[in-house]
Amino acid sequence: MHSLPLWIVTFGLSVFVANAQDAPVLQRLREASKPAPLVVAHRGASEQFPENTLAALRAAVAAKALVVEFDVYQTKDGAWVVLHDATLDRTTDAVAKFGRKEVRVDALTLAEVRTLDAGAWKDPKFAGERVPTLEEALAAILPAIPMVERKGGDAAALVAELRRLDAIDRVLVQAFDWPWLEAVHRAEPKLLLGALGSKELDAARSREIAATGAQLVHWDHRTLTTEAAAAVHAGGQLLCVYTVDPDVLLLGAAAIGCDLITTNRPARAMALREQGLLARARAK
Repeated sequence: MHSLPLWIVTFGLSVFVANAQDAPVLQRLREASKPAPLVVAHRGASEQFPENTLAALRAAVAAKALVVEFDVYQTKDGAWVVLHDATLDRTTDAVAKFGRKEVRVDALTLAEVRTLDAGAWKDPKFAGERVPTLEEALAAILPAIPMVERKGGDAAALVAELRRLDAIDRVLVQAFDWPWLEAVHRAEPKLLLGALGSKELDAARSREIAATGAQLVHWDHRTLTTEAAAAVHAGGQLLCVYTVDPDVLLLGAAAIGCDLITTNRPARAMALREQGLLARARAK
């Protein structure tokens, strides 16, 4: 058996000590991912439904995805809404409604955002879908696990909203902004965090992730190596990979040891999982 590089072992021990007390949602993820990687529905069932809408979130739950990912921003008046882009141009009728381009979500009130159609851009049959609030999204996803990706908004404000919704122990919050994650961890150490990244996952980045308090590493499949996957697992963290759609890549993500796989095709990924094609190799 090949020995792990020293940086992996050292990093792993430090994270293991820091993460000795697992949050309930982390325990649930660990247990559920033992037979095979869990399916994470990216922006809901976004291949067939308008992303980040209640229709997409509910379809993901109907497809049996245990984890449903969506993005959040704050509006001008501080409300949390589900949206991927900083502007509403791509996924709503904001340009037509307001007569201008680059309509930023943080420049509108919640009431203004709620007047927009967030479904017709995908297909006329989805006309009438609205931009959901965080509260509505959580209600649509439960009892599945919400994976809340922060795209914009204040750390303390999100913690306060999750406390108001009694969701601290039921969600995972993730971000590409690692200093922001550190701020969330200071505000609420019990909240399960995920660190998103896309570049080479080396020793330096691994140490940065450990400093955030994140117990899940969510990485771009195009740069994830077997060594990096080993480092994540040596640290006692869960490994998630994004965004994986073709069958061959879904199987590859399982083979490299991912605990969760983010996909736009949750129904297909669940079918492969139920067929045993994503099952973890048994030790000989």
